[in-house]
Parts: sequence; C-alpha cells; structure tokens
Amino acid sequence: MIRQPYDKETVRAVVERRGGDVVPLTFHKWWGQGTWDKYGEKLNEIGADIPDDIRVATYTVPGAWESPTADPHYRWAFSGSPSPEGTSLDARIQLPDWRDLDAYLAEFPDISRQAGAFDAARAVVQSHPNQYVLGHWWYCFYERLWAIRGMQNVLLDFIEHPAELKRLSQAILDHHVKVIRGFAAAGVDGIFTSDDLGSQRALMMSPAAFRRVLKPLYAELFAECHSLGLHFWLHACGNIQAILGDLIEVGLDVIHPIQAHTMDYQEVVDRFGGKITFLVGLDVQHLLPEGTEAEVRAGVRDVASIFRRPEGGFMLAAGNGIMPETPLGNIRAFLAEATGL
Repeated sequence: MIRQPYDKETVRAVVERRGGDVVPLTFHKWWGQGTWDKYGEKLNEIGADIPDDIRVATYTVPGAWESPTADPHYRWAFSGSPSPEGTSLDARIQLPDWRDLDAYLAEFPDISRQAGAFDAARAVVQSHPNQYVLGHWWYCFYERLWAIRGMQNVLLDFIEHPAELKRLSQAILDHHVKVIRGFAAAGVDGIFTSDDLGSQRALMMSPAAFRRVLKPLYAELFAECHSLGLHFWLHACGNIQAILGDLIEVGLDVIHPIQAHTMDYQEVVDRFGGKITFLVGLDVQHLLPEGTEAEVRAGVRDVASIFRRPEGGFMLAAGNGIMPETPLGNIRAFLAEATGL
C-alpha cells in the first residue's frame, strides 16, 4: 500500500473544509463499460496498493422493468408500461401517457416493504468502522424523471404538464427520503447520487426551469440528509455552472466531477471555492485515453494546483467510468500520482 486509507474524521474535515490538507480518493477505480472485459484482473493488480479512502455502500434499488425482490411492484415501470424489448435505452419510456399517472403511482416502488434492503450497506459500515462510507445510488430527480417519461417528453413537461410533473416528482422525493433514512440507520456518513443536468456546453434546461422544478426538490432532500447528520454528494456531468450557486444555496456539500472541457476550472474555483467541496474528476474523455503517462501525471498535479486549499474542500476521482481505450499505464499513472498528493 502506497499509503494507508484516510480515516473517517480526516475525510469529514476535508468535506467540511475545516482543516485537512490531504486529498482523499474515491470513484478513482471506476471502470467504464468494456474496461473490465478488456483488462480483467489486471485492473485489480495495478490498483492493489492504491487506497480507497471512502467506501461505497448500496441498497436494493428498484428494478427498471423487473423487480429484484418478491414484491412485483418494486420497479420503476408499472403494469401499463410498454415493453422495452427492441427499444434503445434512451427511447424506453415507462409512463408514456399522463392519463395513467394515478395507476402508475398506485404501483410506485415502496422501499419500506423490502426486507433487508440496507443489509449490504450495514455490512460495509460494520466492516470498515473507521472509514467514511457513502450510501450510493444513481438517478436522483432529473435522470429518474426522464427515465420514466423519456427525455424529450420530460423537457416538454416542464412547460406543458407542471402539475403532473410535480406529483411524480413528489413521489420520487418521498422514495429518496426513505432511502436516506434507511442509509442513516445503517450508519453511513454521506449520500452520493447523480443527476446529469448539463450537456458539454450548457444546462439541458433553462436555469429558470431548474429553479422552478428541481431546486425545491433538492432543497428538501438536502435538508433531510443534513437533519440526519449526513453530507450530500452529487454527480452532475456537463456544464452546470449556471446553477452551481443554486445547489450551494440549498445545501449541497460535494459536487462531482467539474467535467473537463465543459467548465473553466479556475473560474469555478474563483466563484465557488470555499463554498462547496469539489470531488474533481480527472478527464476520462481525452487525457486518460489519449495522453502519455507523463501527461496524465502532470494533469493530476495541474488539477491539484487549482483546487487544493489548506482547509480542505478538494478530493479526486475519475470524471466518469474510465474507458477501455485507456492504456493500463495511464490508469496506473493516474492512481499513483493521485495517491501521492
């Protein structure tokens, strides 16, 4: 081991920006689709001496079309959903007609009926009592809404069906609140979920639409999280600079990844440094797959030179799943350089 993993209190100090001039690592061994198929155990070998400073715990997430439990309704689809067979992932819609909203909500997944849903999370906490543990799932509000309604539909819903969208969003919020309470009872330290709100250039909706529809949901979810003594971490790809201040205003603790080539690092630090903690994701789109090992190491140092502060507020991850085009040497260079910061 190059160094020992940081303990829970050290990570908390970094997250809360109250003194912690170290750089914790998490989601740094994040293998994109096809990467494990290509490299297999070689990935474990090159990362064997790299610490995991933050552990990740999951719960029994509802299925998309099929329930993973004995409860047939523990899924995001409902009995009236069209079959996903032969349909591309982005074109699959679980609630195509708002006239079916009552029927859809009558079958909405109920986490309180799933015995043992947090057993895996509890096991992670118990096996790593001195480490910071994140309760994790993908798809928070916007991502879950478009997975249910379809992306084009839901963007129109922001304008044309605000009442129906509000009812559906409230059901999702209620589900997430129950999940956070379950994770809190299991003993985690923070919550980490995702909402890819931006394209490479800008938000996927107007800032005004975000503030009207999504910001109040985040405010309630963050407040629930904080009432239980937990931090809230959010993964949001793309250029989200227009609403990062809004997320800070309603209490977001950690933002990931500050996606390379979508936002200017220095401008983000100048505007928001000291107000939120950055889990910066190293560029998986160009630097890791296309750079040399020396360039990857230099890229890690460059990111640290911009974001690192004596009081904390900076951690490091991969920006997203590391792609199979990435040479093993570049993965190792990233992990080793990051560990030595």
